[in-house]
Amino acid sequence: MSDSDVTVEILKGIREELRGVRTELREEVRGVRTEVHELRTETHEFRTETNARFDLVESTLLDLAQQQRFVVRHTRAIAEREARLEPRVDALEGRVDKLESK
Repeated sequence: MSDSDVTVEILKGIREELRGVRTELREEVRGVRTEVHELRTETHEFRTETNARFDLVESTLLDLAQQQRFVVRHTRAIAEREARLEPRVDALEGRVDKLESK
């Protein structure tokens, strides 16, 4: 074999290896694309589930805040009523004490 024949054979071998590398690279790219797509899908599902949980937490907190406002209003009303009744009860006790002392 002459030098040019050996060179041609080496170049053919290199060309075949490059084709093989391209094929492997294409398969790797397909695999990566598939993995990225799966990851996006999982991320979307996770985000959807998380948003649903946050919605539940938000509605629960709003409910709790509303109940707390109700309790505060009710407690304030009771305290105000007690403040109004206290002088009247004291006055009645004074009157009863006077009546009993007679």
